[in-house]
Amino acid sequence: MNDFSLVEKLKILMNVILSSPLFLILLIVIAISLIFFIIKIVTNKKINKWIFISIWLVFGLIIIINYNKLFINLIDNLFDSLFMALYFPDISIYLLLLLTSNFFFIYSFIDKKISKSYKIVNVINAFIIDLILIIVFDTVNKNNINIHDKLEIFSNSNLLVLLQLSTAIFTSWLLLNLLISAHHKLKKYDKKEQPEVPEIIFD
Repeated sequence: MNDFSLVEKLKILMNVILSSPLFLILLIVIAISLIFFIIKIVTNKKINKWIFISIWLVFGLIIIINYNKLFINLIDNLFDSLFMALYFPDISIYLLLLLTSNFFFIYSFIDKKISKSYKIVNVINAFIIDLILIIVFDTVNKNNINIHDKLEIFSNSNLLVLLQLSTAIFTSWLLLNLLISAHHKLKKYDKKEQPEVPEIIFD
């Protein structure tokens, strides 16, 4: 692999930009939009959220239409990667979900603003994953498994099942948190939309 200097990298970037007419057009539009938003922010004027969302959607549609084949391939690869991560999890992925689960477990008790439903889901998730961790360590020790060797990990059915269960529980936890978050946001939106009924006082 070639090691380029910063100047060489910038030259390559400029050559790539100049060789793509679509990117140049998008770059001009993005620059104009950026200046518009900066002016609004500096002058303390409110930015209509629908203008921002519309610009973002237009950019997204242009990219998807022009690079539809590449976009479809990326989506396919994403689902393949998710499938492999769930059924053949890597130790690094397992450690990541373990740290994430315990972080949110501790954060649930520190932040008083978090709802009870969030706390219950986070506690259950961390508790189950930590229990599985103990069994994983026990299985690795008993079978003298080299955790750096994927072949050894996948060839041991017990360890593989434990890792698969952990990733499945973690995925379920993420989905539950998303559903709870959506539910809370909808409740807040409904409260804002409901008109205030004037209080009637009878003498």
